[in-house]
Amino acid sequence: MHPVTAAGVLAGRADELALLNGLLRDLARGSGNVVLIEGEPGIGKTALVRTALASTAHGSSAGAHHGSQWGCQVFWGAGDEIGQELPLHPFLDALRVRTPSANARRTAIAGLLRGEVATDRGADVPALLAEQLIALTIDETAARPVVLVIDDLHWADPASVRLWGRLARTAGQVPLLLIGIARPVPQREDLLALRRAIDDAQRIGLDSLSRPAVAELVAALAGGRPGAGLLQLAEGAAGNPLYLTELLAALARSAGIAVDTAGNAQLAAGSVPNSLPGVIADRLGFVSAPTREVLRAAALLGVEFAIGDLTAVLGRTVADLVPAFDEARSTGVLTDSVNGLAFRHPLIREALYAEMPASVRAVWHRDAGHALAAAGAPPERVARQLLRGPADDGPDWILDWLAKSADSLVGQAPGVAAELLARAVDSIPAGSATHGWLAGRLADALYRTGDLVAAEMAAERALGHAADPDLIVDLHWTLTQCRMRSGSADESFTALDRALGIAGLSAKHRARLLILGARTYLNLGEVDAAGRRADAALASAVDASDTWATGWALNVLAIMATVQGKLADALPLYDQGLAVTETDPALTDLGLLLLVNKSVTLCNLNRYDEALATAERARQLADQVGTAIRLAQAHGVLGQLFFETGRWDDALAEIETVPTDLKEPGAACGELGTLAVISFHRNEAAAAREHLAATEPHALRVGHRSVPPLVLARSIDREQAGDLTTALAVLTAAFDGNPDDLGETEDLLMDAVRLATKTGDKWTAQTLAGQAATLAEGSQVPHRQANALYCRGLIDRDAAVLLEAAQRLADAGRPLPRAKALEAAAECLVEMEERTQARLAFEQAVTVYEFLGAEADLNRVNAEFRVHGIRRGPHSKHRRATSGWESLTDTELKVAALVVEGLSNPEIAARLVLSRRTVTTHVSHILKKLDVATRTEIARESALRTRSAQ
Repeated sequence: MHPVTAAGVLAGRADELALLNGLLRDLARGSGNVVLIEGEPGIGKTALVRTALASTAHGSSAGAHHGSQWGCQVFWGAGDEIGQELPLHPFLDALRVRTPSANARRTAIAGLLRGEVATDRGADVPALLAEQLIALTIDETAARPVVLVIDDLHWADPASVRLWGRLARTAGQVPLLLIGIARPVPQREDLLALRRAIDDAQRIGLDSLSRPAVAELVAALAGGRPGAGLLQLAEGAAGNPLYLTELLAALARSAGIAVDTAGNAQLAAGSVPNSLPGVIADRLGFVSAPTREVLRAAALLGVEFAIGDLTAVLGRTVADLVPAFDEARSTGVLTDSVNGLAFRHPLIREALYAEMPASVRAVWHRDAGHALAAAGAPPERVARQLLRGPADDGPDWILDWLAKSADSLVGQAPGVAAELLARAVDSIPAGSATHGWLAGRLADALYRTGDLVAAEMAAERALGHAADPDLIVDLHWTLTQCRMRSGSADESFTALDRALGIAGLSAKHRARLLILGARTYLNLGEVDAAGRRADAALASAVDASDTWATGWALNVLAIMATVQGKLADALPLYDQGLAVTETDPALTDLGLLLLVNKSVTLCNLNRYDEALATAERARQLADQVGTAIRLAQAHGVLGQLFFETGRWDDALAEIETVPTDLKEPGAACGELGTLAVISFHRNEAAAAREHLAATEPHALRVGHRSVPPLVLARSIDREQAGDLTTALAVLTAAFDGNPDDLGETEDLLMDAVRLATKTGDKWTAQTLAGQAATLAEGSQVPHRQANALYCRGLIDRDAAVLLEAAQRLADAGRPLPRAKALEAAAECLVEMEERTQARLAFEQAVTVYEFLGAEADLNRVNAEFRVHGIRRGPHSKHRRATSGWESLTDTELKVAALVVEGLSNPEIAARLVLSRRTVTTHVSHILKKLDVATRTEIARESALRTRSAQ
């Protein structure tokens, strides 16, 4: 029998192989990249990558896939036709996170998969896993350059496609070569978007082999120079390497090739099938019946399978199966893989799978699921079999398995869980304990998939039969969350009040229902009502010794105090809540939320050093436990802190670190609003309006709630367009006239009063100034005192008061409003003909605007004061550099220096006490500003700069 393609034979792909080898050489020097390889089945996509990796192989930690002579490590995963409902399956396999490890991040990922890591109800576990997988990949690049291959990307789940896209944006900043391998069909929208997102130079399309390449491959397969008859037969393969390989193997099996003493390979007697499926079937025809039966069972498990799973499905021992494995490997049907065995090509597995009748396959899938469940296989491996089983009621064992595995499955693969749970719930009588439990899990699964309408309906139906208090609270949680997200939160109160009226309700359950009401009122902006519910919840929670309800009640009360501007009252509530969460690992997510909110409060108190330390602690903890939303919130708070303290470039880096689609709608609006505000001040109006346009889908989900940075950005947009009246109206719409609710919008007061005085709206100016004075009364917070002084100084045209406001803002550490106060003071001093003092205030304002890079403000203030003969001094710097070393911020210069030293991103993060993601963003900015593509080029540019300075 003729062997399959000899190792190292890759005909007709010299250019593509040279490109991959070049990328591997760049990777060894620390330069990452991304490449997407596409082509029809059997065209040689996987063989190309394996040859490139094997050409410099000397062993690797990735099993069957080689590393390189340059010390690269290779991780290889693949999409699977029967596993594409399971989120992130290719990456979980590639990075081998299920293998026991001493690595803390791998352990955290494994814990998330097994449901051992505590997450908040409704947490998006696939999103948490994606964040951890990105971090793990970057961690691995710090040890050695990484090649990460995702094969059969066309079969990957949507979460894996998104993760591949995110890593593609990161690959150029770390020593990571990301390789995707895909067929051109099916033409999924997410894959099309992925193709559009990468450059043409990063795509390799494999076409049919040329005639010379066909002749080269046939010669290698036949063992001699092919004659005319053999080449003519080979033309029927249309240049497809797999077809050629199978065609020549079929001829060899039937003695259809003769090689003479001169080394010529001639076509002898015999016939071969005239299609690729046909020649694959011909190969399988030479496999014995017992081995073929084993292979059929293996086909149920996917292209790659664990040997233990196959023994469980067949009910046989490994020793029993060794002869079948040996035969399948020797005939070129199976090959070794990292996690067990794999079909040599997906088309071979497809042929075996397709020859079984669909009805037989379905029942066998269900039986395979039963065998895997009995063997203790992970829930996702059992689920992928059950999904392809018969869509009938199913045996009782499925209900028992779901009752045990639903929580883990809902967290890890909510879409899969929803489908299986829906079948189960429909198959058992309503009102039973099992029905109630599974119905609750179904509602939760639907909520996590984003199908709020179906989740709400499932929860309402289940509540109609629920009697167990735990289940009632659970269903109300899902129902309340659905309504808050869909904008119908007020519909929850009737149902919650009815539940609170249940006779004999325990203090614990009463506390948890009251918390849901408090959170709903807070979501609606009804702060007083939220406070009353939270107070009642806290009393019941303490009575029941319920740490969950106690922690949440304290969080609601603290937020309420913050919203009302009672910042000093909020801090001890946050600290009490944090003390509670530290006693219960299940409250880790709530602890993170409390840390984030505490840092916001410290920021509002102008205690910026404490705020930065608290936000950084939250960021580090969120990164460790893999909480995507909390990680985004921590980076968002750091961005806001940097914005307020004038570190605008650092603010941009923090905000851009986490993709907007991972942020809550309100946070996305606020952070995009901050980006727009910075862009407007820096005279980048087009970029600012792009940020504003990006807020629109998120703003629809926020509804009528005011998001101050977004409100301010919209007002600046109208002001720069010359429409001051509308600019003022945008700001005043954020105030409802109740000073108790000014906590979140107080930073808009200065601009609102300024615009009101400019437009001659004295009533609005006086009203808002009065609100600022009310907030400042008895307050020791510098920026609150400054707000009141600024508003009063503007209305009274009192330069001394405005200068005092500027001093308070300097004390607060807020440079932008300080510059505005100095500018206003200079205007008043000009009106008073105090030109010397006016010039001094003007120059101080200019200095601050230059520090911020606020070019639009510099242009305006210079034009306004030039009329009065006041100009900048000769040493003032106006336009900030946008490229080259001069454009790098202080933080970017520090990062660049450490890159030059050869430090990896994790090492830089540890040295500068930044997150690895933030360092990645800084490196991206450095590459763009220096117009280079790799870290090596940063070092080269640094050396050139040093030499030129000598």
